[in-house]
Amino acid sequence: MKILRKIKVILCVFIYFNLFSCGYQPLLNKENQNFSIVKFNFEGNKRLGGLFKNNFISVKKDENLLALNVTSSKKTTIADKNQTGKIITYTLALEFDVTATDMSEDIVFSKVYTKTRNYPASDVHIDTLNNEKKLVEDLIEAIANELLIELNSIYQK
Repeated sequence: MKILRKIKVILCVFIYFNLFSCGYQPLLNKENQNFSIVKFNFEGNKRLGGLFKNNFISVKKDENLLALNVTSSKKTTIADKNQTGKIITYTLALEFDVTATDMSEDIVFSKVYTKTRNYPASDVHIDTLNNEKKLVEDLIEAIANELLIELNSIYQK
Protein backbone atom coordinates (compact mmCIF):
# COMPACT_ATOMS: atom_id res chain seq x y z
CA MET A 1 0.00 0.00 0.00
CA LYS A 2 2.80 2.43 0.86
CA ILE A 3 4.55 1.70 -2.42
CA LEU A 4 1.35 2.37 -4.37
CA ARG A 5 0.88 5.68 -2.53
CA LYS A 6 4.49 6.71 -3.28
CA ILE A 7 4.02 5.84 -6.96
CA LYS A 8 0.85 7.98 -7.07
CA VAL A 9 2.66 10.93 -5.46
CA ILE A 10 5.61 10.64 -7.85
CA LEU A 11 3.26 10.34 -10.81
CA CYS A 12 1.31 13.43 -9.71
CA VAL A 13 4.52 15.46 -9.27
CA PHE A 14 5.76 14.31 -12.68
CA ILE A 15 2.49 15.29 -14.37
CA TYR A 16 2.42 18.63 -12.54
CA PHE A 17 5.89 19.64 -13.72
CA ASN A 18 5.21 18.53 -17.29
CA LEU A 19 1.97 20.46 -17.50
CA PHE A 20 3.10 23.70 -15.92
CA SER A 21 6.52 23.99 -17.53
CA CYS A 22 5.21 24.24 -21.08
CA GLY A 23 7.01 27.52 -21.84
CA TYR A 24 3.87 29.63 -22.21
CA GLN A 25 4.49 33.28 -23.03
CA PRO A 26 1.74 35.85 -23.56
CA LEU A 27 1.43 37.34 -27.04
CA LEU A 28 0.74 40.91 -25.98
CA ASN A 29 3.91 41.80 -24.13
CA LYS A 30 6.72 44.15 -25.08
CA GLU A 31 9.29 41.42 -25.71
CA ASN A 32 7.19 39.70 -28.40
CA GLN A 33 6.24 42.86 -30.28
CA ASN A 34 8.44 43.14 -33.38
CA PHE A 35 6.92 46.31 -34.80
CA SER A 36 6.45 49.89 -33.76
CA ILE A 37 3.52 52.16 -34.54
CA VAL A 38 5.02 55.56 -35.17
CA LYS A 39 2.06 57.41 -36.63
CA PHE A 40 -1.71 57.41 -36.13
CA ASN A 41 -4.08 59.06 -38.61
CA PHE A 42 -7.68 59.31 -37.41
CA GLU A 43 -10.84 60.08 -39.33
CA GLY A 44 -14.40 60.02 -38.13
CA ASN A 45 -15.04 60.12 -34.39
CA LYS A 46 -11.89 61.65 -32.85
CA ARG A 47 -12.79 60.61 -29.30
CA LEU A 48 -12.99 56.97 -30.37
CA GLY A 49 -9.67 57.35 -32.14
CA GLY A 50 -8.03 58.73 -29.01
CA LEU A 51 -9.38 55.89 -26.87
CA PHE A 52 -8.18 53.42 -29.51
CA LYS A 53 -4.66 54.89 -29.49
CA ASN A 54 -4.45 54.62 -25.68
CA ASN A 55 -4.72 50.81 -25.89
CA PHE A 56 -1.40 50.28 -27.67
CA ILE A 57 1.82 49.25 -26.02
CA SER A 58 4.46 51.86 -26.74
CA VAL A 59 7.48 49.88 -27.86
CA LYS A 60 10.08 51.69 -29.91
CA LYS A 61 11.73 49.33 -32.38
CA ASP A 62 13.91 50.40 -35.27
CA GLU A 63 12.44 47.78 -37.57
CA ASN A 64 8.93 47.32 -38.97
CA LEU A 65 7.78 50.89 -38.48
CA LEU A 66 4.05 51.24 -39.14
CA ALA A 67 1.52 53.99 -39.63
CA LEU A 68 -2.10 53.25 -38.73
CA ASN A 69 -4.92 54.90 -40.63
CA VAL A 70 -8.09 54.53 -38.58
CA THR A 71 -11.61 55.52 -39.54
CA SER A 72 -14.01 55.12 -36.63
CA SER A 73 -17.73 55.44 -36.19
CA LYS A 74 -20.25 54.87 -33.42
CA LYS A 75 -23.96 54.28 -33.77
CA THR A 76 -26.41 54.02 -30.88
CA THR A 77 -29.93 52.78 -31.57
CA ILE A 78 -32.91 51.78 -29.47
CA ALA A 79 -33.04 48.02 -29.12
CA ASP A 80 -36.10 47.49 -26.95
CA LYS A 81 -39.01 49.48 -25.52
CA ASN A 82 -41.69 48.43 -23.09
CA GLN A 83 -45.44 48.79 -23.71
CA THR A 84 -45.51 52.37 -22.45
CA GLY A 85 -42.77 53.42 -24.84
CA LYS A 86 -40.01 53.66 -22.26
CA ILE A 87 -36.61 52.58 -23.58
CA ILE A 88 -35.28 49.44 -21.91
CA THR A 89 -32.09 48.70 -23.87
CA TYR A 90 -29.90 50.39 -26.43
CA THR A 91 -27.65 48.83 -29.08
CA LEU A 92 -24.19 50.24 -29.54
CA ALA A 93 -22.27 49.51 -32.75
CA LEU A 94 -18.62 50.49 -33.17
CA GLU A 95 -16.81 50.23 -36.48
CA PHE A 96 -13.10 50.70 -37.02
CA ASP A 97 -11.59 50.58 -40.49
CA VAL A 98 -7.88 50.03 -39.85
CA THR A 99 -5.13 50.11 -42.46
CA ALA A 100 -1.51 49.59 -41.46
CA THR A 101 1.16 50.82 -43.85
CA ASP A 102 4.91 50.64 -43.63
CA MET A 103 7.16 53.65 -44.19
CA SER A 104 7.25 53.08 -47.96
CA GLU A 105 3.43 53.46 -47.97
CA ASP A 106 2.85 49.78 -48.80
CA ILE A 107 -0.27 48.35 -47.18
CA VAL A 108 0.73 45.70 -44.67
CA PHE A 109 -2.68 45.03 -43.17
CA SER A 110 -6.24 46.21 -43.69
CA LYS A 111 -9.39 45.13 -41.90
CA VAL A 112 -12.74 46.47 -40.74
CA TYR A 113 -13.58 45.65 -37.13
CA THR A 114 -17.22 45.81 -36.08
CA LYS A 115 -18.47 45.19 -32.56
CA THR A 116 -22.11 45.41 -31.48
CA ARG A 117 -23.45 45.06 -27.94
CA ASN A 118 -26.57 45.95 -26.00
CA TYR A 119 -26.61 47.90 -22.76
CA PRO A 120 -29.46 48.67 -20.39
CA ALA A 121 -31.13 52.03 -20.04
CA SER A 122 -31.31 53.36 -16.52
CA ASP A 123 -33.89 55.53 -14.80
CA VAL A 124 -31.18 58.13 -14.25
CA HIS A 125 -29.78 59.50 -17.50
CA ILE A 126 -26.20 59.80 -16.20
CA ASP A 127 -26.19 56.08 -15.38
CA THR A 128 -27.21 55.30 -18.96
CA LEU A 129 -24.39 57.51 -20.24
CA ASN A 130 -21.92 55.79 -17.89
CA ASN A 131 -23.09 52.37 -19.14
CA GLU A 132 -22.49 53.50 -22.71
CA LYS A 133 -19.08 54.97 -21.87
CA LYS A 134 -17.92 51.77 -20.15
CA LEU A 135 -19.17 49.64 -23.04
CA VAL A 136 -17.36 51.85 -25.58
CA GLU A 137 -14.10 51.47 -23.63
CA ASP A 138 -14.51 47.69 -23.41
CA LEU A 139 -15.29 47.29 -27.11
CA ILE A 140 -12.38 49.51 -28.15
CA GLU A 141 -10.03 47.51 -25.93
CA ALA A 142 -11.26 44.26 -27.53
CA ILE A 143 -10.73 45.66 -31.04
CA ALA A 144 -7.25 46.95 -30.15
CA ASN A 145 -6.28 43.55 -28.74
CA GLU A 146 -7.49 41.81 -31.90
CA LEU A 147 -5.42 44.20 -34.01
CA LEU A 148 -2.31 43.65 -31.86
CA ILE A 149 -2.67 39.88 -32.13
CA GLU A 150 -2.98 40.08 -35.92
CA LEU A 151 0.00 42.44 -36.24
CA ASN A 152 2.05 40.20 -33.92
CA SER A 153 1.20 37.22 -36.12
CA ILE A 154 2.43 39.12 -39.20
CA TYR A 155 5.70 40.10 -37.54
CA GLN A 156 6.58 36.90 -35.69
CA LYS A 157 10.23 36.13 -35.05
